[in-house]
Amino acid sequence: MEKINEDIWINILKFLPMTDQLELAKVNQNISSYVEYYWGHLKTVMLTREDLEALDQNKELMQKCLGSWSKSVERLRLASASRDLLQKWSEYSFPHLRTLDCHMDYNLEEADEETVLLTELFPLLTNLTLNSSTTGLHLWQWKQLKELNLIWCEYLESDYFEEIFSRLKLTKLTLLYYGYNVNLGEKVLDVTRCSTLEELIIDDHHLLGDFMHRLMNLPHFRRLAFYTRDYSESSLNSITRYKPLKVRSLLFNDSFWDNERMAENIVHMTNLRRLVLQEDDIDTQQLLSICQKLRNLEELHLLQMREVPPPNYLWNTISLCPKLKILNLSSTKLACRSVELSKSRLLKVLGSRLCPVTLHLHNTGLTPETVLSLGDCNNLNISFEPIRLNIWSSRFMEIEFDPELA
Repeated sequence: MEKINEDIWINILKFLPMTDQLELAKVNQNISSYVEYYWGHLKTVMLTREDLEALDQNKELMQKCLGSWSKSVERLRLASASRDLLQKWSEYSFPHLRTLDCHMDYNLEEADEETVLLTELFPLLTNLTLNSSTTGLHLWQWKQLKELNLIWCEYLESDYFEEIFSRLKLTKLTLLYYGYNVNLGEKVLDVTRCSTLEELIIDDHHLLGDFMHRLMNLPHFRRLAFYTRDYSESSLNSITRYKPLKVRSLLFNDSFWDNERMAENIVHMTNLRRLVLQEDDIDTQQLLSICQKLRNLEELHLLQMREVPPPNYLWNTISLCPKLKILNLSSTKLACRSVELSKSRLLKVLGSRLCPVTLHLHNTGLTPETVLSLGDCNNLNISFEPIRLNIWSSRFMEIEFDPELA
């Protein structure tokens, strides 16, 4: 180990988790100096419960570690922390820290004191993800906060919402509990006091009543995503009744479920540009009816579908959508023979188009060799490259809006 030079040590450390870095810092003075040099340039730090406990039990190691990266770190993740432990960090400053992802141990009695401590340790945050026992008191002390993600904060008191969302100039907010264990009541409407809000992620049972109406009146609002159990249909219906023409993209992840009423709502969103169904179900006739009405549709993604319409019906969707640029069937298992048999229909559809379509076949069971005969079709491009989507949870819907549209 002594023969490894400094440059090689720096490259090795890039691939090691903090747990291993902490162990190396204790080997000898030479290796410790390499580790401290590396720490002095860190922009991102991730600490597990074990890392935090190791630092807590070794003051000298904590001084080396925090003393090295506290002045440079911009993003910090604390997987499990406590107020007692973090109080020992008070002698350090974090002038460049802007993003904090913090999971605090359960501590209902001192939850708000924890929040105060966090605001004092990391006063310049613009992006906070917090899982703690906080009631919400003192959250508004992060005056520069733009993104606030409250995950499983079961003891939030909605009486503080007016203060939080009147003071903070947030662009993104997450309020997630993944179920009915928390109901924030009517005071959840105070979220819409934040006139700068652009994105909201929430549980669907909080979107009832007047919430959707007020949300869509926000001047910059452009994205709503919600974990859903029972109220996805109700939420979509509210949008349809109020401002269907603002909707530019819909994503269903295990949440469409062949729902006829959902399909009836979608056909009113005639400015829709992108429709995504991931690990879901849609009836063939529902799909055709939707495509027949949505003349501006540019992207159709049918990903990991439980059952996909036969190829001839898929080609019909292309003919019904004159502006369609992407038909993405990735991760949906397709039979090569059925694609080959439907080629004549595809040729007819493509021949009348003004713009080409890219057919995405990543992880479908098909290979470039098996669809070789489709490669000579005019107005058709074939890709086996994946399209990356933000699938952030099971069973959710995502709706994107155009703030410029009425």
